[in-house]
Amino acid sequence: MRLSVFAAMFALVLWGTPAFAGTAPDTDGDGVVDSADNCSIKINPAQDDTDGDKCGNLCDADYNQNGLVTIADFGQFSIVFGTTGHPLQQHVEPISSGAIVNVADFGYFSSVFGGGTGPSGTTPGTTACP
Repeated sequence: MRLSVFAAMFALVLWGTPAFAGTAPDTDGDGVVDSADNCSIKINPAQDDTDGDKCGNLCDADYNQNGLVTIADFGQFSIVFGTTGHPLQQHVEPISSGAIVNVADFGYFSSVFGGGTGPSGTTPGTTACP
């Protein structure tokens, strides 16, 4: 037993990661640990982030990157509602250039309107996805 504990501590020091499987939290259960998950409260194994702000689409309705979901973001969303090919405004899986921005996307958008984005383990404490 002592040898395995020593080996685990050595691995942690050497590689800086937990030595035992299952020790890093994965709150949403999508197979991506919270510290690397760009939307740590919704299952998103694909980690879609079409605007590149390190906040996954499923947690991000802040299109102008000011940290809040406001009327300015709604203006951008409303322009593409009912159309295809606008993955920035898609908030439900699957996210693709052929998907229609629809009522499900609006449901997410309206649920976060007036609030912020996230959470994302990839940008803790930043404006893009706190």
